[in-house]
Amino acid sequence: LSGRVLASLSAEADWTRRDICTRIPGLAGSIPFAARLLYGAAELCDETSLASAGVHDGASLYLLLNASGGDLVLTASYDHSAALWSAVSGSCICKLAGHGNRVRSAAFSPDGSLVLTASDDCTAVLWSAGTGEALRTLSGHSEWVVFAAFSPDGALAATAAADCTAKLWSAISGDCLLTLKGHTAGVTFAAFSPDSDVVVTSADDCTARLWSSSSGSCLRIFDGNSAHIRSAVFSPDGVIFATVSSDHTVKLWGADSDTCRRALAGHRADICCVAFSADGALVATASQDSMAKVWSAKSGECLLTLLGHRGAVRSAAFSPDGESVLMACLDRTARLWSAGSGEQLRALTGHEWPLVSAAFSPDGSQVITASNDGTARLWS
Repeated sequence: LSGRVLASLSAEADWTRRDICTRIPGLAGSIPFAARLLYGAAELCDETSLASAGVHDGASLYLLLNASGGDLVLTASYDHSAALWSAVSGSCICKLAGHGNRVRSAAFSPDGSLVLTASDDCTAVLWSAGTGEALRTLSGHSEWVVFAAFSPDGALAATAAADCTAKLWSAISGDCLLTLKGHTAGVTFAAFSPDSDVVVTSADDCTARLWSSSSGSCLRIFDGNSAHIRSAVFSPDGVIFATVSSDHTVKLWGADSDTCRRALAGHRADICCVAFSADGALVATASQDSMAKVWSAKSGECLLTLLGHRGAVRSAAFSPDGESVLMACLDRTARLWSAGSGEQLRALTGHEWPLVSAAFSPDGSQVITASNDGTARLWS
């Protein structure tokens, strides 16, 4: 390990990570919960003593500022909390507690410094990812906040709620900047365009809407669905967006018109998730009919049907390089497929209850799965 020495102290073998953290502020200022404490190759956690890592009484410990840092994993739970975990050791770094009801979603800001959570307590909360401190409570919705997301430029946060509205907030001050009114049923999702200028919302009123993120004006209404819309997501270039509807279809819409470009039809039950590949050429769908499919975003043609799941497929995600696609299923497994050939590359088994989601790490080297068994697992 290398880095700038911030402080040194004489160790006691029975110290844990918590003991060290309580002694550091007087030497070098406060230490963030997200900081990694290592002795050689061993990472220290609150339950691990220095002695178990080979440290003896009186040994010199040095606090280094190391540029490489450690990766974090963020989870949201129905136990009214979210949590930050070390992707290296798997230990819980800190719990984000304070919501009064289940937490529906959690997301990092683009620079990784903030966390945004949405809860059935009718609020969203901005947290410091470094210290776990609740910085701002975003209050104003009168019903469940079902989803929250940062804008790609990190300046704004969007919330979608069962009170038929979405709201835009300053990610710095926490002030409510705009309330997006027009839906006649609960708003199920909100997402920003890649340039942060436009917000798409979906709702149980069977419509999707595009809004200006600067003025809050409704730019277009998309009403070509016959059932409520579960979610909506932009393509990577922002030219089109996809809506997931309970009519068993995904529709692709042009962001510059109100016409449906393609309807991806072929599933026999509700579609749970849609995802674009990083280059925008492919679309993946996950459905309750136990099937996943890969489609051409340009033609709408179904290129692959991924068979082998034994239950509803809950989530879909492409690897950053677009070479593979990951599906999470109620059969307690996640499956990794070739996005080119449809070959199953790997089945990730071990969870005791159905999976609810799965995702790649930003560099594609790891996969994380989340399950109703109360655990998340990292796979490499």
